[in-house]
Amino acid sequence: MRVAIVVYDGVLSSECEAFASVLGLAEHAEVLMVGARDGAFSGPGGSQGVDLRFDEIDRVDIAVVPGGLGCERAADDPQLRDFLVRMERSARYVVASSTGSVLLAAAGLLHGHAAATHWLAGDLLRRYGSDVDERRLVATGNVITCEGQISAVEAAFQLVERIDGTAAATRIRATLLERGEPLLRPVPRWRTAIDRVRDLVGGPRPAGSPRSDRSTEEPPVTPLSVMVELVDNEELARELRRSPRRRR
Repeated sequence: MRVAIVVYDGVLSSECEAFASVLGLAEHAEVLMVGARDGAFSGPGGSQGVDLRFDEIDRVDIAVVPGGLGCERAADDPQLRDFLVRMERSARYVVASSTGSVLLAAAGLLHGHAAATHWLAGDLLRRYGSDVDERRLVATGNVITCEGQISAVEAAFQLVERIDGTAAATRIRATLLERGEPLLRPVPRWRTAIDRVRDLVGGPRPAGSPRSDRSTEEPPVTPLSVMVELVDNEELARELRRSPRRRR
């Protein structure tokens, strides 16, 4: 399985990590970061180095377009748009997360169909002739869009299931959970996954529930490990979407 993850100025490191971590554990997987030029592209969370330029890629099994703060600028990049048009014709799947769906619309890959996207990107999506689909994950032909965060991980698992089967997705999920949250010491009972989500999004806790202990004794919890838990737990997903940081 050959996977190309598109990177550009402003691309979200967390979404690159989500797709690379899940798809990279598939059997015989090769994950490449691809961009318009050699070097690295910076964005929230860190820089992404380019393995191959767009003009050096002829065909992949999956082309991934993560979201990012630079999506509006990237949508005007003719090299990126040309690459996505070629991938629509040759790749088995093209998937975009969060504001990455705007780049698909700009390249004409949505063909006027509604798409899942970041809740702030609706106007940009409509600029290119598409509208927002309120579902967190939408599949139209070989093009998949998702709203980001939890659904980026969910989309990656769905791709694994479609290509390698359910057993492969189950194995990858277990591996990521084991790597992402090592239990170096006993975790208090109240430190459930839903409490960790509240820590991440800043939501209120139930009365009497203690705040998380940020001491150096507690092992770090990566957002990816939390997101993997959220994929199979709709209660946690709703908790995240109700976060006060997400206002329409």
